[in-house]
Amino acid sequence: MTNEYRPLFNRKYISGLMWFSLLAILILSTMGPGEVEFYPVESNRDKTVYWMELDEQPITLTLLLPTGEAINSTQRQLQQLKSHIIQSRLQKFSSPNYSYSVIPRQDRIEITFGWNQQHVPELDAIWDSLTQPIETSQWQAELKNIQARHYLSSQTPDQMVAEQFFIQLQPDTGGVLDQLPAAYHRMFQAPRYAISGDSADELVSLVEKQLPQHSSAQQRQKPIPTRQQSITEVHEGANYRLLIGRSISARNSELYIEERITAHLLQQLLTQQQSQHKVSFRLLWAALETTGYQAFILEGRSNPGPMLSQLQQQVTEELVEVSQKQLAEQWHERMRDLANQTQALNLIAFYSLPEDTMENYTDQILDQDPDEIIIAARKALQTNEQISILHTPAL
Repeated sequence: MTNEYRPLFNRKYISGLMWFSLLAILILSTMGPGEVEFYPVESNRDKTVYWMELDEQPITLTLLLPTGEAINSTQRQLQQLKSHIIQSRLQKFSSPNYSYSVIPRQDRIEITFGWNQQHVPELDAIWDSLTQPIETSQWQAELKNIQARHYLSSQTPDQMVAEQFFIQLQPDTGGVLDQLPAAYHRMFQAPRYAISGDSADELVSLVEKQLPQHSSAQQRQKPIPTRQQSITEVHEGANYRLLIGRSISARNSELYIEERITAHLLQQLLTQQQSQHKVSFRLLWAALETTGYQAFILEGRSNPGPMLSQLQQQVTEELVEVSQKQLAEQWHERMRDLANQTQALNLIAFYSLPEDTMENYTDQILDQDPDEIIIAARKALQTNEQISILHTPAL
């Protein structure tokens, strides 16, 4: 007797399952990734310590040491050297129980410690070691290494014109080693602290007790007017390079959102137009503790100057709204990553921003008046009240 084969699922069942799966996929695709969970930020009375409670996450403490802006080449080298000294002084505190990292930024140095609840670093001992006076002769060899790396990185045509711009914004005030002792000492005069992780609030009192507390309340900074300058030089190569730029407001300025949207709009506009005008571009932008800068470099076989007036006509309300929406969406996507919220906490602490900055940032972007952005973007595409540097090819 033979056994008749009977399929486990009949054709009607399989067809129904396929249609159900398709419907489920369509529904899920319209739902999107959902709302972002923003973790609340708190601060102490003096606004020196900011923290964010993250359940079941390791504790991290970031020391935010203000350095002043490191814009020109000399100041960036000085920033690298100070960072190296800190790294060297922390080596004797190396332990399997906690980790540390040192990151130089353009207006601060961040020292981040991570540990579990059972092994808290000796913060006062670490601070005492870091703040010892500097003997400049010990760091001459390392400075030569830093200068060699900076020289190599500054020899590209784009970077050469960028360095000219930076030196106009921040003129040199002396050699690196001459400035080192005083600059290193100043870093520790008004530190700020950011804490995140499980039971972060319990660490606040320890930080207040073992580390110095100086009120870090900052006044909103007004942008420093850029003195109009026009520089033309002949350089090797077959292409023209034109830089147009100026100083902008500090990060805690009321103009920050407008200037951030303007920079994004310029990037979108130049991306759209570079093929038509046969140019490539690079955008330079930073909002720092007391100032900032915005510039773009255009490169082409002919002088890019005449295209600026055409670009101004392409700045429309539609482009502004697209830029605002893109910036808001990018921020939401970034904030889905907990590491990015932790980095945002550092910015809030360093720049003394409102504690609800993370959750309100997109509303601030979307609420900005498009007419103001159009005016700002068109001004950015003019040479008036800006620094203009043109590198022409040798004949």
